Amino acid sequence: MPNGGDPKKLKAKVEALQLSIEGLIKLLGSNDPNKRLEYWERLKGITTPIEVQLVEQQVTATNALVTQAEISIRALGDAAKQIGGAAKSAAH
Repeated sequence: MPNGGDPKKLKAKVEALQLSIEGLIKLLGSNDPNKRLEYWERLKGITTPIEVQLVEQQVTATNALVTQAEISIRALGDAAKQIGGAAKSAAH
């Protein structure tokens, strides 16, 4: 992961969150699927903006890393051309 996180720890956190959400839905105490869906939609409405913000931060960080890699690759290519040109000049 870009931030150095452990995928196993992330999986454990996601599973814990799933269990927490499942527990909240069970606390609703209704067997009516429509009421459970309504409760889920309300809960999702509370958590979704934060999830979007977190994903946006990760995408921004990933984009910065890709930009850095592109710059490094261009610099490496330029250095290779200079080395290649210097080698040809020395051979003549």
